[in-house]
Amino acid sequence: MRKAAWISLLLLMAAMLLLGEQKQMAPATRVAGAVSVIDGDTIAIRKRSIRILGIDAPELDQTCQDAAGQTWHCGADARHALAAHVARQQVSCHVAGQDRYGRDLARCATGGTDLAEWLVREGWAIPTGEESARYRAAGREAEASRTGIWAGSFMRSVDWRRAGDPQGREGAEDER
Repeated sequence: MRKAAWISLLLLMAAMLLLGEQKQMAPATRVAGAVSVIDGDTIAIRKRSIRILGIDAPELDQTCQDAAGQTWHCGADARHALAAHVARQQVSCHVAGQDRYGRDLARCATGGTDLAEWLVREGWAIPTGEESARYRAAGREAEASRTGIWAGSFMRSVDWRRAGDPQGREGAEDER
């Protein structure tokens, strides 16, 4: 009987350890701090990679065409615009989950401004995925004013990623 009690105790301790580790692995529901900007829709806060939910911005090395048909680096410009917007400000993100690459998917804001909505309204991103409905009006506004990527022509980032590599670039299916 003593052997059974020891086995039960060991199993209980193992279960407690496993539950403790699972709790640590779960993403925080809120992350805040100074940011570094990875690209037009991805930031990092305290070394956590955060993908802004509901939008898709041009990839960092993606190009677009202006109204005159000239090529410009819209992906780099989207990154620079976001970096200038959040410079020296605290950003607060509410994490909704993780994508298949381990990035946090989150709604982020600074100074009361929703970053996804700002990026779409400024023409640096398009609404996508399940969250896109909340940003459609801002997208129509950017398109009508021919701002950002809407100033000329562009390939949607998901299509650009697919076209860039027959095997599909990382995130090609990620409509975000």
